[in-house]
Formats: sequence, C-alpha cells, structure tokens
Amino acid sequence: MKNTAIWALAIWVLVMAFVTCIPGRAAAQIDPYDIQDAFGRFPFARVIPLDNGNAWGMIYVDVYGRIYLKRATNRGWKREFEITNLGAKVKSYDILDVEQDGVLELVISTMAGRILIYSLDDYTNTWENIEDDFTSIEAFDIENVDHDPQVEFIVLANGTLYIIDSIDKSRQWISERKFTATELIVANVDKDEQKEIILNTGIVIDTKFYVIDLEWDKPFGERISTFDFNNDGIPEVIGEFSDYSLRIFDVYSQREIW
Repeated sequence: MKNTAIWALAIWVLVMAFVTCIPGRAAAQIDPYDIQDAFGRFPFARVIPLDNGNAWGMIYVDVYGRIYLKRATNRGWKREFEITNLGAKVKSYDILDVEQDGVLELVISTMAGRILIYSLDDYTNTWENIEDDFTSIEAFDIENVDHDPQVEFIVLANGTLYIIDSIDKSRQWISERKFTATELIVANVDKDEQKEIILNTGIVIDTKFYVIDLEWDKPFGERISTFDFNNDGIPEVIGEFSDYSLRIFDVYSQREIW
C-alpha cells in the first residue's frame, strides 16, 4: 500500500508538471525554439512561421502518411491544416517558394509515386504529377542544378532518375540507366563549378553532362549529408547508418577519410 501511494504521488507530480507546460494553463507559453529543440532530431517535424512571422506552428507527418499543421495559441494547439488522403507514406516534404511569387509552398513526395504542391497561403492543392506513371519514389530532393532562376525536382522513381523543372513541370532529363538508392542530395563535392547528385548507395552524378563521376563499391550510408571537414573548400559526404555509425568520404580524392 505504501509503494502504491508513492507511485500515485509520483504520477500526479508528473501529470501536473506536464499540464503546466501547456499554453493557456500557465502564464508561461511554450517557446518555439524549445519545440524545435525537442523535434529537431526528426526530419518529418519542424517549426514554421505563420502569418508573415507573427505566429508560428508545427508541421509533422505521422506513421500513416498524414500531414498536420498545428498552430500555437494561448489555449493550446489548434489544427490549422491537414492532409489525410495521400494514400501512402510520405517520402519527403519541403517548404519553399516554388513559384517565386512570394508565397511559400509545401512540396510532398510519397512512396507510392505522387508529388503534390500545396500553397501555404490558402492551403489549396496547386499541382500534382497526375500525368506521370510513377508507382514509387525511392528518393527526392529539390535544388537548382542548371543555374536558371528556378529550382528543379530531382526524383528517383521506379529506379529511374528524373530532373523536373519546378515551374513548367517538364522533364529536363531522364536517366537511361537504372539506379537503386533510398536517399539523394545535391551538392558540389569536387572542384568543378556545377553541383553533383549524390546517391546514398555510393554513386555521384555530374549535373552538367549527367555522367557518373564516381561509383564506389560501398554505400555512403543510409542517411547522407555534406560538410567540409578538412577546410579545403570542398565538402565531404557524411553517411550515417542505422546503428548511428558514420562514414566520411572525400569524393574529390575518391577515398574514405574517416
């Protein structure tokens, strides 16, 4: 009985501590930076500004492929917007001004091959790749790879790599070769002027002539990023594996450095 009373008291203290952190239940409101710190490790959750920076919200993806945008208010979290009809898990999402009209868009790719754009001004669906015959998207990124004003969608779909113009949605390039990867990024990892498409399976593709610059016999990692470790002005590829171990690869010298 004594142990039961102690556990009950401990649970009550924890509940009260949690409740006092909810906006509207105490004088102090949740700081958006605290929320970003809490969710910063998760790529599918991020804090975003609302109302031209006068408010803020949190956008996140759940395990069922639904996307939610919650607005922070003095009375708690208010559901601002949701997308529940994607029909598959989300592969990636990005927030940027795709149309270059001063309005931010939410760009979503799904594992079942859909690419959708929603305006964050009025939350309308402004475009979807309904004419594409993608049945899967293995990797997706958004970058400017050809030095024109707009960005491109870099899509690995059904094993084929596509470069799609973000304004008119035309296909600028389609690979003849099939690739396997679960993640890709775009960065300049050698000494030429153009960027490279980096697949996490160990392949680096030039974005000017679309030739393979490097095909390593090992994967870079399950999740990849870039950083200039040796201060030579050229970033290295950082690969993280599911056990959180790292591999760091210098594409320019074509060698593993860590």
